[in-house]
Amino acid sequence: MTSFFSRMAVRVRPRGLLAAVCLLALAVFPARTVHAEQGAAPAAPAEQAGVVADGLAKAWPEGARFPDIPLASPSPETGWSGGPDVAMPAPVAGEQLPDRLSGLRGQVFIVNMYSWFCAPCQEEAPALRALYARISSASSGSSGNLAGRVRIVGIAAGDGWNLVQAFRQRHGLVFPLFADPDLTVHGQLGGLPVPFTWVLRREADGFRVLFTHAGALAGTPAQFLDRVLAAAGPLP
Repeated sequence: MTSFFSRMAVRVRPRGLLAAVCLLALAVFPARTVHAEQGAAPAAPAEQAGVVADGLAKAWPEGARFPDIPLASPSPETGWSGGPDVAMPAPVAGEQLPDRLSGLRGQVFIVNMYSWFCAPCQEEAPALRALYARISSASSGSSGNLAGRVRIVGIAAGDGWNLVQAFRQRHGLVFPLFADPDLTVHGQLGGLPVPFTWVLRREADGFRVLFTHAGALAGTPAQFLDRVLAAAGPLP
């Protein structure tokens, strides 16, 4: 473990590493709290963890307005020496690299906040890859294909672009991923433990929360997509 963090420390700024380690502590904190309280409470650990997750999800109730969050662009100023395709390797035809969420095309957005240093986030990534594949191949009935209409967007809390690229390559992800090395977006969204997922619908006055999910995605990708589509209703 020491050698792992030693290798990663040279790839990110100390501030980013410290922030990411703090996020990792937050991600595992509920499980530790459950363990510590087992002797004083009769509830099973899974039940207690469910209460914690439910409380986090309630921080963003259904119908809440979701901000038009900024999306950083990879550039030499941000410590990235590669091209902009690290953010969107497979953009919708004609889509430009956006500077805000509203700049992405689509009606429904699955916004996943994660961190390289968060073990549940690493474990969740294959499910997100499978969910993206499901969306890309699915049909919304008479409305046509879902690709480009239901979008997954990853925000890397505390991570720079090098770690975004490493995460993408490790898990074979092709949906948009954006760095948040200074935790700007993470703080704007309430500083919640990662992973945390918002499901949004674009409305005339901005974005509205359909539902949220605290922790790694549960169930199969097909089940989660069914829940997304049921909450979103008919798509234009």
